Amino acid sequence: MAVPDDEFPPVQGGGSLLLAWQVRNRKVLVVGGGNVAAGRILNLLNADAKVTVITPSTGLHPEVHHRILKRQVTHIDRNFQPSDLEDPGITMVLTAIDDSQASTQIYTLCKQKRIPVNVADVPPECDFYFGSVHRDGPLQVMVSTNGNGPKLANIVRKQIAETLPTNLGEAIVKVGSLRKRLRKVASAPSEGPKRMEWMTRVCETWSLEELCDMDEDDMENLLSHYPENKVVTYKELRGVPPPSEEREVFEEAFDGSFGWF
Repeated sequence: MAVPDDEFPPVQGGGSLLLAWQVRNRKVLVVGGGNVAAGRILNLLNADAKVTVITPSTGLHPEVHHRILKRQVTHIDRNFQPSDLEDPGITMVLTAIDDSQASTQIYTLCKQKRIPVNVADVPPECDFYFGSVHRDGPLQVMVSTNGNGPKLANIVRKQIAETLPTNLGEAIVKVGSLRKRLRKVASAPSEGPKRMEWMTRVCETWSLEELCDMDEDDMENLLSHYPENKVVTYKELRGVPPPSEEREVFEEAFDGSFGWF
């Protein structure tokens, strides 16, 4: 049966599949010790990866040197060797070196071993790209230009970040806590669809500022209305809207900065 062309979203080819890749406690190799490598290493450590840096000690970026001294990474003091890829536990490889021939060799070896690889500043030799990331606790917002303009991604990311409440990450932690409490209140598998629908309505009914201001008593009061499948508003619980002074802070205090490399 024919349907109107505008009934479903159009396909826009040429993009990337954006994922939150879980590398916690997984082995990742970083080849290089310069400025770009420093940024890659920080991104990986923020994701709790087990990072091995392969690069000579000479010419290390100060931040990379710091990570090595603090034993935040494992350091192999030499140039890359093909045998470095023999460990079957390696999850991904990142190269950030000026030697294009060596980078291509690493890329080829990774493809042979089916290891995802990113060669800095060479989009055709990347299985994935790094975007510009805004971080606020559990909140991560990434902007990608699919390798076309990293600096432009940084500019767009800053503009997005400036529109967000300052402590939105804390609000997300609170929503996560509310979800965990709800699972205890309604633990039966049959409650799954109702739980999801109820939590969706909480997030849609409460503004971001109100979620930021949510406290323990609010959570308990909200949950008390779950059996009747009701979501009460912030004003119904508190009797007043969020303090105007807090809203003013949300609008003015956030500087939108987070590491871009």
